[in-house]
Amino acid sequence: MDRELDITITRQNRRKRLRPIIAGLLLLLSVLYLIRRALYPTVRLNEILTFPAERGDLIGTLTAIGVVVPEFEQLFTSPIESKIEKIRVPAGETVRADSSILELNISSASLSLAQLCDELDLKINRQVQLRLRLERLLVDLEAQCDIKKLEIEYLLNQFNLQQRLFDIGVGTQEEYAKADLNLKIARRELTQLQKTISSEQKGLKADLRELELQIAIQRKSIETLQRQIEAAAIRSDRDGVVTWVRDEIGAAVMPGERVARVADLASFKIQAKISDVHVARLIPGNPVIIRFEKTDLDGTIASIEPTIQNGVVTFNVTLSPNNHPLLRPNLRVEVYVVTSSLRDIIRVKNGPFINGGGEQEIFVIGGGRAWRRTVLIGEMNYDWVEIRQGLQPGEIVIISNTREYLHRPWLQLKIK
Repeated sequence: MDRELDITITRQNRRKRLRPIIAGLLLLLSVLYLIRRALYPTVRLNEILTFPAERGDLIGTLTAIGVVVPEFEQLFTSPIESKIEKIRVPAGETVRADSSILELNISSASLSLAQLCDELDLKINRQVQLRLRLERLLVDLEAQCDIKKLEIEYLLNQFNLQQRLFDIGVGTQEEYAKADLNLKIARRELTQLQKTISSEQKGLKADLRELELQIAIQRKSIETLQRQIEAAAIRSDRDGVVTWVRDEIGAAVMPGERVARVADLASFKIQAKISDVHVARLIPGNPVIIRFEKTDLDGTIASIEPTIQNGVVTFNVTLSPNNHPLLRPNLRVEVYVVTSSLRDIIRVKNGPFINGGGEQEIFVIGGGRAWRRTVLIGEMNYDWVEIRQGLQPGEIVIISNTREYLHRPWLQLKIK
């Protein structure tokens, strides 16, 4: 005869049958949750940055990288071929105006100077001799010319006498012709002598002029070498700091080789670099904002270098003030070139969510979620971004980096 099972056993059997069903349901719910989380990930509000869109002004800028350099920096080069003889002011120390930084050996240059001076004396002596020769030659030729004139005067009298004798029938035809011929010969000789005087005078004057030019060139060479010898002391033009000096005693240096650099650390400027795609928007005189160590300084584009290297253009910026106490050489700064000024536009805080200009996807918060939306980005600067289309004032935007979620239509938001 069958007996009813104990209720405890019945419950245990029921539980055994329900366990696989419950486990399956839990597994299904877990998979659905994971799928939903994968399709619509959850973002914690305390882990992202948000900012409400607002109306306001914006100064459009181009971003560049800059470095602080002294406004005045003097580079010294060797004026002569020489050797470094003495270092008077080492790198890092201050130097006064007209003080020597280092000295070069000038013995070879001094010998060359003495040789040039001797050659100059020889040329001056030759110049004196040439002038004396010119004077003597002119005296001799002019004396010969005077004698020839007297001779012509005598022959002219003889010709006139023969002509009168011939007219009265006393003289002969031969004597008259001879007197005429002698007079013509004498006149020809005078003309030739005068040409000789003119030619010799021009020739000697040309030689004298050439020698004078040689003397002038020699004197300029001497003056140049004297200045080079004086410059070999390498003196600073103003007060400053020696930022670099070639301190190898006895090292050979060639003319034009760098030996020292002095900077005036009382004032500074910025040397900035930017992509050459923006070169058309760089205009000397345009305003610039310099940012470093939470400090902003105003500046102006002073000059743009004409050469472009590796797709980068370099430009110089003057500062106002140029002697800020936080400025120091080689300090890297952010440079913002002002390109436009906009009034009463929709703007949001600049952040990693921006990827250049034009259309792009961002996330706008609403209804407990962050919805992906296409907006049109306009001008931007280091603080603000202009939203030309796709956003209204008051809407809250995620300004953190959301590039990994841009393929999702929305994100689930979680408070904690």
